[in-house]
Amino acid sequence: MKRIDFNGTQLWQFENFSREDNIRHFVTDRKSVTAPNEFTLSYSSSPDKEEIKSNRRLLAEAMRIAETSLYFPSQVHKVRIVNVTSRTVKEELMETDALITNQPGLCIAVMSADCVPILLYDKKNQAVGAVHSGWRGTVAKILSKTLEEMQRVFGTKGEDVIAGIGPSVCQDSYEVGEEVVNEVNSAFGKDVGLMIPQANNKAKLDLWKANKFQLLDFGVRENAIEVSDLCTVKNNSHFFSARKGDAGRFAAGIMLSPEK
Repeated sequence: MKRIDFNGTQLWQFENFSREDNIRHFVTDRKSVTAPNEFTLSYSSSPDKEEIKSNRRLLAEAMRIAETSLYFPSQVHKVRIVNVTSRTVKEELMETDALITNQPGLCIAVMSADCVPILLYDKKNQAVGAVHSGWRGTVAKILSKTLEEMQRVFGTKGEDVIAGIGPSVCQDSYEVGEEVVNEVNSAFGKDVGLMIPQANNKAKLDLWKANKFQLLDFGVRENAIEVSDLCTVKNNSHFFSARKGDAGRFAAGIMLSPEK
């Protein structure tokens, strides 16, 4: 990934998506703008609602869209997926952890502070997806379900997909307990190399690899998958981390460019 200045707003971008002319995308930084407060996008992360409105407005400006064209789901670590259109209202985004769309000019985004944000682009059918996948979403295979929904709605095939696995907690920083270990084994099997065993039935979990498995299983080519390799715990100066005690949330989003 690389950090780019968008008229004063510092945003991260995937190398693979940056080569595509028909999309715009971003991952925010906790210092995306020079300001007294940090650049958090979640209303639940700050008592100052005007601060969040201002940050979202700045993000929309960086993407060259109206603030009303920026869509965030109300994430709950489940597997509900919404197909966003110009008629989609806020109430339809409640208890949702993945968004898809094929309408140019609508920017779909998810928020994170250790969970995995994943962006998707179907080059052939001109459709995009944004997925929020913590350990619960990962074992529930929300990424696989999102790809399947894109296939159902847009005709998406794995061979046409480009994917970006964004900044999140890395395996070295992510020790989980026995409950999670059992859930991961049940979802993926014990011998796929997702966990490094630790004392007391704990393990260190590789969420990046678990989500990459889901992309490969759908038929996405390995060279079309970019993993950020940016751990939110180790790169806490750039990205919020719940494990480090942060209340803030950064965002990852994607859109089809309205320009033809």
